[in-house]
Amino acid sequence: MKKLNWLFLLLFSFAFISCEDDDDVDLDTTAPVVQIMSPTANATFAPGDQIQLRAEVTDNIGLEMIRVLVTDASGTERVVDDEDVRDFLNDNREADLDFMINLDQNAQPGAYQITVEATDEQGNTGERTVNVNVAM
Repeated sequence: MKKLNWLFLLLFSFAFISCEDDDDVDLDTTAPVVQIMSPTANATFAPGDQIQLRAEVTDNIGLEMIRVLVTDASGTERVVDDEDVRDFLNDNREADLDFMINLDQNAQPGAYQITVEATDEQGNTGERTVNVNVAM
């Protein structure tokens, strides 16, 4: 009987030891990194032109969403691309953007801003802006 009590005590002890919480969770505080390759800063375009946007976005853990915004000469901001990142090949850590932004035929001349904004799985946000000009 004493052996049986010791056996239960031993099994009970192992149950508590195996349930110990030693998993340290590291919080991700690093924002995604955005690099814009095209267009170059202060490039000039005409109304009706297409602007090729090429950018790379990376994150140390995983990207969640990428938005592209254009702010015109009057300060009006519009979203031209808004997408969730779903790339199983690189664990959502990288995204390449390559698409055309169409300027309106009646686009006002002046300074425009193109912003690429990326949010990672923890809600950290990184962005990069390039200034371009629209001239008649």
